[in-house]
Amino acid sequence: MRRIPKLLVVPQVVNMVVGGKTPIVDVSQLSALGFGIVLYANAALQGAILGMQNALGELKQRGRLDESSASLVSFAERQRLMRKAAFDEMERKYAGGDMYKRPLK
Repeated sequence: MRRIPKLLVVPQVVNMVVGGKTPIVDVSQLSALGFGIVLYANAALQGAILGMQNALGELKQRGRLDESSASLVSFAERQRLMRKAAFDEMERKYAGGDMYKRPLK
């Protein structure tokens, strides 16, 4: 890894895959070696899997999940992340006035 950035005069990219073949190196060390971009392609996926396993494990153990659970974000945070208010605004803006009053055929 130390040799790669020295071979070319363009910014270099390195992909950090936790559990993969490339040794995990600190971002500051990678920068010092000459890597301009560091990808953590699977980090979010691996974290999401752990979160799902924790939440479903708690559900299995306790028989319920609610907002007091440390395994879940609050419903308000879920709505914020999904941009619910923006979708509600688009619905108000673009929906026809009697759209929901028409009989289904």
